[in-house]
Amino acid sequence: MFRAARTIRHLLAAAFLTLLFCPPLAAQDNPLVQRGVPAEATAENAVLARDRAHASARRIAFQRLLEQVGTPAGSMPSDSQLESMVAALIVEEERTTPTRYSGRLTVQFNPGLVASATGRSFAPTAGGGGMALNIPMAAQSFVEASSQHGSLSEWLELRRRLRASGSVASMEIISLSMDAARFRLGLRQPAPEAATAISGVGLVITQQGAGWQVALGAGG
Repeated sequence: MFRAARTIRHLLAAAFLTLLFCPPLAAQDNPLVQRGVPAEATAENAVLARDRAHASARRIAFQRLLEQVGTPAGSMPSDSQLESMVAALIVEEERTTPTRYSGRLTVQFNPGLVASATGRSFAPTAGGGGMALNIPMAAQSFVEASSQHGSLSEWLELRRRLRASGSVASMEIISLSMDAARFRLGLRQPAPEAATAISGVGLVITQQGAGWQVALGAGG
C-alpha cells in the first residue's frame, strides 16, 4: 500500500514537472511562425550552401506548419513556391565555412499564400491575434561588411550591438578569425539610412567601396 502511494506521488510529481518545463502549445501559438528551424547544407561555395540550407529550412518549416494545424501532408510545393510563401526569414544563429552552412532560422509564412496552397484559412481572429504576422519586417537590402577586433569579447560586443539594432534583420558570418571578421547584413531599410541608425547603438560605420567597415564607437 505504501509502495503504491509512493509510486503515485512520483508519477504526479513527474507530470507536474512536465507541465512546468514543457507546457502544451497555447491556443494563440501561430503556426505561420516556425522557430528554431534547422538549416544545413554543403556545396562547392558558401553562397550556394546558404541557398540550399535556406531552401531546406523552408521545406522543414512548411512541414511543421502542416503538422501543427492538422492538415494531411500532400505534395510539397516547389522550392520557388515555398520561397514566395515566406513573408520573412530571421537568422537565429548561423555558421559559414567556405563549403558549408549551418544554422537555425525563424520562418514566417504569408497567411494568404499558405491558405491558397492548403485550402485552410489563416485569417486573424477578432481580437487581432491568432494568425496575424508577428515578427519584424524582413530584410529589404543587403550589404557586406568587415570589422577588426582586439579580443573575442570585443567581437562579441560588436556583434551584439549589430543584432540589437532595429535596422538589422539578419547577420550572416562569412569568415571569422582572431582579429577580423567578414559578414553579410540584411537591412530593414536602405543602407545609408541603416548606417545612420546603427551609429545610434555605439557603432561606427565607414563606407568601404560597396561595403562597410564596422567598428565599436569611442569607449566601446
